[in-house]
Amino acid sequence: MATASHPHPLLRATDIRKLPEEERVHALDPASIRHTRSLGDAAGLQTIGVHLVRLTRGRASSVHHLHHQDEEWIYVLSGHGTAEIGDEKFEVGAGDFMGFVAGSLPHSLHNPNAEDLVYLVGGNRWPFDICDYPRIRKRRYRVNGKNEYVSWDLLEKTGELKR
Repeated sequence: MATASHPHPLLRATDIRKLPEEERVHALDPASIRHTRSLGDAAGLQTIGVHLVRLTRGRASSVHHLHHQDEEWIYVLSGHGTAEIGDEKFEVGAGDFMGFVAGSLPHSLHNPNAEDLVYLVGGNRWPFDICDYPRIRKRRYRVNGKNEYVSWDLLEKTGELKR
């Protein structure tokens, strides 16, 4: 039986359509706007995020980034877009999948087309993550849901750890 603290694990298509679509603007780029329905939250998931996302024309999913702790994946449902992975660009469309292990290549998704780009995105929700934005030389620290950003210029290089 579903309760407020433990929602029912099954989300029917009709339930998903009724979920509020939130406009999420990236903290480091006001042009990176995505429209999101949080499926994982609706099902009560605690350590995994799953979102149904819609990117409109000219929008990006995020600032080009990589996670040091979290893994992330993207599965395109409809539309076409451009995935930037590392320094390469790839055209992507319905049925394409991308998986990013922690510490892998920086990535972002863009919709240059008139048709909306719709995809599922998911990943870990560890209490702690470090996310780098190499093109703008910023780092985000996430601790228990709170984000702090710092310029790479303020980070002190200490060298390799000795074991």
